[in-house]
Amino acid sequence: MTQELEGSLAESPARTVFRHSVMTFATRVGIVLINVPTSILVARLLGAEGQGIYASAIILPTMFAFAGMLGVDSAHTFLLSKKRYRPSEINGQALLLTLILSVIIVALYLGFLRLYGPARADAGLRGTLTLAAAIVPVILAKYFAIAFLLGLERIRRFNLANALQAATLLGFMCVNLFLMRGGPRGAVVAYLASEVTVSLVALGAALRAAGGGPLIERPPRDLTRRSVVYGLQGHVGNILVLFTYRFDMFLVLSMAGLRAQGLYSIAVILAEKLSHIPDSIQVVLFPKLSSLETADADELTPRVTRNSLLVTAAAGLVLYLLSRPLLLLFYGTEYIDSLRAFQVLIPGVVLLSVAKILSTDFSGRDKRIYYTGATAIAFSINVVLCLLWIPGFGIIGAAWASTLAYAAQAAIMLAFFRRLSGRGVLESVLVRREDLVLYRGLVRRWLARGGGR
Repeated sequence: MTQELEGSLAESPARTVFRHSVMTFATRVGIVLINVPTSILVARLLGAEGQGIYASAIILPTMFAFAGMLGVDSAHTFLLSKKRYRPSEINGQALLLTLILSVIIVALYLGFLRLYGPARADAGLRGTLTLAAAIVPVILAKYFAIAFLLGLERIRRFNLANALQAATLLGFMCVNLFLMRGGPRGAVVAYLASEVTVSLVALGAALRAAGGGPLIERPPRDLTRRSVVYGLQGHVGNILVLFTYRFDMFLVLSMAGLRAQGLYSIAVILAEKLSHIPDSIQVVLFPKLSSLETADADELTPRVTRNSLLVTAAAGLVLYLLSRPLLLLFYGTEYIDSLRAFQVLIPGVVLLSVAKILSTDFSGRDKRIYYTGATAIAFSINVVLCLLWIPGFGIIGAAWASTLAYAAQAAIMLAFFRRLSGRGVLESVLVRREDLVLYRGLVRRWLARGGGR
């Protein structure tokens, strides 16, 4: 019976998603091994205050760019997966929107800096944040490039682009910080240069997809309408998710200062390493769900969700037990005050894996409004608790606020998924026998290929 069950899973969507997710996760592990020395280099050479400046300069323009995209990048992935438009038409719209949105978003960003309290009070911070405006067009191009790769299910090229970005970032950081002593501004320039890599890899994929035909065509009128309609359904939710993940850092900066933000950013960086597990699955799952019938999606999503939660929870336990030695080894005693916030964030990031997978399901069903509703509630909880707890508890209060917000988001999205699919909550969180069979089958194949030698 076990062999029959294993055989029935051999070519299932679950196995395909699992296999591609493992490949993507393995790539992300390699990226982490590159990013860790990069993070250590930045933290140790810039110090806690410089780390705070660098974190602000990267996160703030990225938030503006993400908010200004209106979710069109996700629409491109969805429409390419459905094969409703030619890749060249999608490329045409991506190029046009990158040019138009860059002008608008940069103007809004620079206007915001004139009103932003910490930037007005600190000339050094203001100068670095102004330089970071150059990140906006690069981030826009990157998001559209990623959407293109995922829409065509070019998972290998997607992984290659991210690995190259991490490697080039480390190289540029070594030159700008260690050799040239460029400070926070040098770190921003290094980040900017590394982000170009993803777009260049996507350009290679676009050339292959063109197959000798046109690389860029004028987008049809209905493409813009469909893209915006699809994108806006979940874009408010996406913005709120980004704010839920990052707005607490700006509240820490405003209410506790640059050093506190530098400490908190390290806690976030370490805890969010767990997100590589559900993020790897999301990369593969979105185009796959977009191409499946509803009944097949109802079957696939609970299975992927519960296994993602299992693996993330196991990794979270290990990370918690090793949190203190890891923090001291990588960042030194200067950042020891990040430890408790780091530990508090770990269970929240584990629970967030559930929300991440279910958000992919809602997007694949074209039901992104449910995702928006759940994230709006989570964001509200996060902001209210941050305002209440940061003044008295500092970065630990911010960490608790985020963890409780992530837990609420996961619970609400489980309830929404049950309403959409009719599947019980326990089916999405408790591992079943067929999951263990799948693991065993993969281990057997790995050993048969010599992996156990």
